[in-house]
Amino acid sequence: MRTLGILSLVLSFCLGGAGAALRVSLPPSFGAVPIVLSAAWNLFAEEGVEVEMVPLPAQRDRLLAFQAGQIDAFVTDLTGALLLVSSMPTEAVIAGSVFSAQGPRAHVALITPPGYSRISTWEELAARVRKGDRVQIAVPRQSDLEFALDELFFKSGLTFRPEGYIGQDNMLTNASWTLFGMVTAAALPQPYVDYILNYDFPGKPALVVLAEIDSQDVPPEVIVFRRTALNRNGAAAAAFFRAIRRAAVRLNEMERDELVATGLPVAVQLFFPGAGPDPAKPEEWARVEAAIAAIVLPRFPEPAPVDPTMFDRVVSWARRKGYLRAALSYAQVTTPPPG
Repeated sequence: MRTLGILSLVLSFCLGGAGAALRVSLPPSFGAVPIVLSAAWNLFAEEGVEVEMVPLPAQRDRLLAFQAGQIDAFVTDLTGALLLVSSMPTEAVIAGSVFSAQGPRAHVALITPPGYSRISTWEELAARVRKGDRVQIAVPRQSDLEFALDELFFKSGLTFRPEGYIGQDNMLTNASWTLFGMVTAAALPQPYVDYILNYDFPGKPALVVLAEIDSQDVPPEVIVFRRTALNRNGAAAAAFFRAIRRAAVRLNEMERDELVATGLPVAVQLFFPGAGPDPAKPEEWARVEAAIAAIVLPRFPEPAPVDPTMFDRVVSWARRKGYLRAALSYAQVTTPPPG
């Protein structure tokens, strides 16, 4: 499947075109998929834009690289974007959403191994939270996932103690902590939910889903641009967005078998870096393929302005949590996707 060749294309992609290259960094999330496939499908080249993908392993690295001027844009969750913009109001701007979960299917699930946690239902977890028992949930702090969990607890009349959230922004690490009983539960987004539930291995503990969080309570993934990059290279930014719009349309039109055949090598390296099986061991690859086959593929919406209602919800929550010291104006910190 030419995994290494495609991965090399994705990680160090530089195409000829007018103007300076846009330097973009991506997380392992659905919001990155139309962008990496725009590169793999040569859509950036067709739109005449030069794009350099900058591989960075963690959210913290992407934030620091942006602050240092080493990248022009990166995909992140809405909470992370708001915190960055609040610290760099004259330089950082949210240039629209690049992925938002749609439809009735849950996008985030709270998962636990009952054999370790001794919790099998949401009601049992809620009872322990009410009693003040020690409950730890693997979830990235100051993130959309933390927002979604807080909303879930709030709807049950509960307030979860902040010190109980101890996870990282690496979903595989959070899943591993949960699988081996190091935390009570983990909040995971798709496609990690489907993958972890269906990836089988010797000794894997049984997992149950305690709660599912509907897409309406999960903020969108957004792309943050440097204002100077948009001003200096607006035509390139417009071409960049045209390419990923085309990729989203193509993704939604492709049959699943075709999409898996063309996107599987990229997806494995994007979402599960370093976790791919030894190709010399067919039984390992078969387990990976079985888990990927169980992933329900979403509809990929085209880039769009950030929903103002969700924007206000997340800003209000971040202020209550003490993450933001002042309110942010939607008009001042967001701009519609160019192109």
